[in-house]
Amino acid sequence: MRHGGQSRCGLTVTLGLLLLLGTVSCDSASSESHLPSLLRVENAQLVLGTPPLDESGPSVQGVTLLQATVWPGQNRKPLSGTLAKSSTAVSLFLVGDRGHYIVPAGAPDLTAPTEPTFFTRLAFSPQLPLGPQLLQVQATDDSGRYGPATTLQLTVEPAPPPTGALVFSLRWERAADLDLHVEEPSGQELSSRRKSGNTAPAPGRPPPGPDAGYLDIDSNGLCIIDGRQQESVIYPKLPSSGRYLVRVDTFSLCGQATAYWRVTAWLAGQRVAEASGQSLPSATRGDHGIGAGVLALELDVP
Repeated sequence: MRHGGQSRCGLTVTLGLLLLLGTVSCDSASSESHLPSLLRVENAQLVLGTPPLDESGPSVQGVTLLQATVWPGQNRKPLSGTLAKSSTAVSLFLVGDRGHYIVPAGAPDLTAPTEPTFFTRLAFSPQLPLGPQLLQVQATDDSGRYGPATTLQLTVEPAPPPTGALVFSLRWERAADLDLHVEEPSGQELSSRRKSGNTAPAPGRPPPGPDAGYLDIDSNGLCIIDGRQQESVIYPKLPSSGRYLVRVDTFSLCGQATAYWRVTAWLAGQRVAEASGQSLPSATRGDHGIGAGVLALELDVP
């Protein structure tokens, strides 16, 4: 069995044990200074540190966020609003994060012709902790003054389970090209190079059943960034019993310094296992073929 040049963080589990103990995780070690931002904001400038305490600047007139429930690894969640007349930008800060973001104000809305507006999309790291989170929104002006904060209460829940009897999902933050590999008990491996178990099997291996697994999408393939940063291998019906090996192959970081990822196993809509790790430049080496990548999970299906 081959693996990339990155050190492995593996987890072997059985479904019976997991159903009793719940989610098991395995996090790669890293220093605090190398942790990514929990929040990323589209078309915005990151300013390290918390917003200034001075609130003498312009105010936020209104904020629109459809559904306050978010999940780790979620991308492109719309956020918009209106600002006081003197505003030139808006500050977005997830309380406790390493920095806040400045989004330039846009043109006034037809319904409020004197008030600048803003629109952006939010992306959340796969490492975002579950539970309540606070998003602080402040208008700013051309003098650099920050106005009173409008605080939105967010609820972070596990990502909604994909549809399927057995699903392995890979999510990651940053615009990199990571690939999910699932090796089945028969030795067949599903990945971006072999997306469906319904294709002809290798010599000496049994033919697939009518409900064989498949890869739903090759996200960010060849660094053509689609913003999804998520791939799943889905089995519509419970597949063959035995051990399933789940790997994360870093095809390319696409110019990023690193990428943090999380792998989750779902059985009948219930999360039964989870592991997370970090892709470094060394993980991009190799031919990225069968057996490539870092071992994330080993799951025994009865």
